[in-house]
Formats: sequence, structure tokens, C-alpha cells
Amino acid sequence: MAPDKRRIVKTLAGLILMACLCFLVVWIYFLRETLVTDPKGVRYTVRSGASFKSVTDDLVAEQIIHHPFLFEMLASLKRHELKSGDYLFRQGTTSQSLLNQITTGTGLFHYTFTIIAGWNFQHLRDVLLREPDLQHTTALMTDAAIMTYLGQPTLSPEGRFYPDTYFFAKGSSDLLLLKRAYQKMQRTLDAAWQKREPGLPYQTQNEALTVASLVEKETPLARERVMIAGVIINRLKKDMLLQMDPTVIYAAGAEYNGTIYKKELMADNPYNTYRRKGLPPTPIAIPGKDSITAALHPAHHDYYYFVAKNSAMPGEGHQFSKTLAEHEQVVALVRGNSFFGSSWFNDDLIRLYFLKRLEKDTLHANETK
Repeated sequence: MAPDKRRIVKTLAGLILMACLCFLVVWIYFLRETLVTDPKGVRYTVRSGASFKSVTDDLVAEQIIHHPFLFEMLASLKRHELKSGDYLFRQGTTSQSLLNQITTGTGLFHYTFTIIAGWNFQHLRDVLLREPDLQHTTALMTDAAIMTYLGQPTLSPEGRFYPDTYFFAKGSSDLLLLKRAYQKMQRTLDAAWQKREPGLPYQTQNEALTVASLVEKETPLARERVMIAGVIINRLKKDMLLQMDPTVIYAAGAEYNGTIYKKELMADNPYNTYRRKGLPPTPIAIPGKDSITAALHPAHHDYYYFVAKNSAMPGEGHQFSKTLAEHEQVVALVRGNSFFGSSWFNDDLIRLYFLKRLEKDTLHANETK
């Protein structure tokens, strides 16, 4: 080969080698470059059916990716399909980690949904339907269909979903969220049931959950829950009517407007504990962990009655009484002197009327046995 040709070949080889070395340096820099510096990270949604080209264009427009050609080259080497979803690219994200996220579905941005203790199942369903980031799989499902999916076709859904904050990815099914809440409640209830106090007047976990739901609806005060659970236990052991307002309210459903009237107290249904003895057939709301603990470890006392305090009595919460006579005096103090001069249709007077009449009937029935 002529000397001139050898020089040209060497020059070209040198240029190619230099270009390769430069590209290698650029490639290494590209792979190690931090794309996200914001401590809060950056959110981006990969739409269903999106292509790598459209995603790259979006990320360039949002100034996340600075070398689109290199990114598309990296994507072609990986040869993975995109996974749609709402992603959170955290601080320190590189091209490789970003590509790994959007092709494996990891690092999705998680939304939150909170189930509140005291909600009934219908309210829970209504709130789920208003959550825009969930897929509403349950929208056309009956309560029974939901419980069948959870493997409990004969079980009421009332009170069965643990109150907590749950994280989910955009587009997740509300049915899967309910499944997680159901399983957490079952685990909590199983553990509490194993450690329950001996001698309690109920035989099943469902009865314990029902008592917990009554406690949850009667008081927001943690310190009072064991006291109210104790009242329920005392009444059950004496075969007394529970006579608890929240069960009447639950039976009234959407018709309840903030006041219990004569028709609700006189209604003969399984949830009216002014008319029916024992526990209602199902829980009436979602109980929190404190209420479950109170139901299985109630306070030991001689109280059978309680009424909510107001400005006429010091402190907050409820005043507890041992006898109906004491309870009447407390109610008169709480409601004021106008209590005994009110119309018979006043809900407090109706309540006391039933307390007296139904307890008298119970006493008479016991004497004639």
C-alpha cells in the first residue's frame, strides 16, 4: 500500500476511534446523568397505547429528558413494552431508572383513600364512587356480589372494612381496595378475638364486631368506649333491651334527619333495640381498633344507662347511671326544666316512655315464666 494511502487509513482509523471514544464518554454521561433534581420528584402519566416516540417527546417538552436520540436508542436496546400509569420520577432518577419504571410498571404515583370509622357500608360505597382516580368496578355490583367476590357470600358487608388510609395507583379497581380493607379487618378481628376476655355474652366474632360498631357510634371519646361496652355487656347479661339510638338511626336510613321521632322508636324491625332484645343482626357501622378492643375487654361496673352531657353538666362525653330513676334525673338536668313540660311527641319523652314501658313488660314476662 502506498504511503499516502496508509496515512489516510491511519487518519480515518484515528478519527473513528476518537469518535467512538467521544460517543462512549457521551453515552456514559447520558446513562449517569440525573434527570430529576426536584426533592418532590416529577409526576408523569404514560397513557394507554402511547408509543416510545410520543413519551420521549413529552419528556423532552417537560425538560426531563435532554438527549431524546440517546434515550430512544436505549429504549430500542431494552426492547420492552410501555406500561401505562401515573408515575412518580423521584429525585436522582436517571435515564435507565426512568426507562425501567415505565417498562416494568414500578414506581407508580400512589393516591390515597381513607376509610373512616363510623361509616356504614352504603356511605363507604358512595365515597368510593366519588373517587376519580379509582376504577369503579363495584358500580354495578350488589352488596352480595361484592361479598361473594371476597369469599363470604352469606356475610353482611356492614362493619367489615378496616378504617385506615390505603394507597393505590391511578386506575386501580375499587374492588381490590375493598379486598385489602376487608382482609385487614379480618386480621385485626382474628387477633383481638384470640385475646378476648373470658365470660363475654356473645359467641361469635360477628357479635363482637356488632358490639364494637355500637360503641363506635355511641362515642368519639377513646376513654369512654370501654365504659359503653360495659353497659352493653351488663344489659345483655340481664336480658335487657339495649335501647340504643344508633340502631334506630341505622334502621331509619336516609329518612333520618337528625332527630329520632315516635315512628322510628315504635318501628318493629330487627335493628330497633327499643323493641327487640339482644344485638342487631349485623354491625351498624365500621368500628375502629379501639372500639373492637373495648368490645372484647369492656370495663366492669354497675351502669346500665348513659346520656350525652351538655352545658348543664361539667365535662364532655356521657353521664352514666345505675338505675332508671337516676337516669331520668340526669336526663332532666341535661335537657333542662322544659323537658317535662314538652309535648309527648318530644323524642326524649318518647325514649323514656319506651324505657319504662318495655322494661316493665320485660319484668312482667320474667315474673310469669
